[in-house]
Amino acid sequence: MKKFLSILLTLALAFSLTACGSGNSGDSSPTTGGDSGTSTPSTDGAGDSGNESELPYYVSDPSTITGKITVYTTMEETQQEVLVDMWNKYYPDCEIEIQADSVGTLATRIRGDEQCDADVVIGGMFAADGDTYHDILQPYTAACDAEQLYHDESGYYTFYDVQVMCLIVNTALESQLGIEIKGYSDLLNDALNGKIILAAPDSTSSGWRQVQTILAVMGDEFDDDKSWDYVSKLMPLSFSTTSSKDVYNLVINGEYVAGLSYESTVAALINDGASDVECIYMSEGNTAMAGGAAIVKDAPNLPAAQAMMDLLSSAEFQDARAAVSAGRGSNGQCDLSLCGLPDDSTLGLVDLDFEYLAANKSAIMDKWNSMWAELH
Repeated sequence: MKKFLSILLTLALAFSLTACGSGNSGDSSPTTGGDSGTSTPSTDGAGDSGNESELPYYVSDPSTITGKITVYTTMEETQQEVLVDMWNKYYPDCEIEIQADSVGTLATRIRGDEQCDADVVIGGMFAADGDTYHDILQPYTAACDAEQLYHDESGYYTFYDVQVMCLIVNTALESQLGIEIKGYSDLLNDALNGKIILAAPDSTSSGWRQVQTILAVMGDEFDDDKSWDYVSKLMPLSFSTTSSKDVYNLVINGEYVAGLSYESTVAALINDGASDVECIYMSEGNTAMAGGAAIVKDAPNLPAAQAMMDLLSSAEFQDARAAVSAGRGSNGQCDLSLCGLPDDSTLGLVDLDFEYLAANKSAIMDKWNSMWAELH
């Protein structure tokens, strides 16, 4: 009898352990970042066991991601660090190399260098660009596409960021001049002649986005004569640069009073200790647009490039990025409080017609460049 009871107990214990194991492995709920937003996610034990079932669904089998991935990016250094840390966490056998510049410069490099080894371009790419960069890219649908609030209908871009625009103002110089800058109209002040810096729209994504926003909020209709009249008054007071970095760096350094820039970069710099500068949201209104990344055509390391797109699309990455760089994520499961930014409902957002922008980008650029040449 005792032997019979012993057998029954052994069978019951085996059944219980099997049921518990089955319940754990069957949990396929997506990893959405959760607590990871407060810092770069911990690397403790990640991927050590080689058990793929322990990885988030958007992470590929690490054993298949090897070699080197070359990343062309417009990301600033803090965001690059988040990306590198998370990549190394999940794909320790795949070296990551970063080359940073403006999207215009990066695209020119890819088009002009037959030996270009870029696998992905991260940053500076928007739905409003139409097919501008399609000749150097290839389509891909990222793992977290269903969670995204923004989608690229053409299938090329993986969005991870939502950009709104701002003015970066050196408050010490502003006070010395005895002026107050709260919007685009306040820039048309003779006291600011030669003290405004903007990025060229034909060579930087931030410059192109600022032109879109000016044309959207400074006229009665998008791209009307009234909005271009404002542009004609702003240009003579301004200096143009081919680097988005120059805009915020030179305002912070006190060489310019005001610059036209991205919200996230300026907010991140202030969070990191930049003093005597302020992130100003234009009183006239603003625009929002999702920005993203894409795989380069004939990418040397395609599996790694695809894994990178999957990671960028995740709330885990976007939350970690938001915690250190004030970037708004495009994944609907992101913790938006991590950005430390005002709710977009307070910014007077104006909708943009992406099809119109794509169809008329060249015409808008030509008009801007012609006016600039004439006024300078």
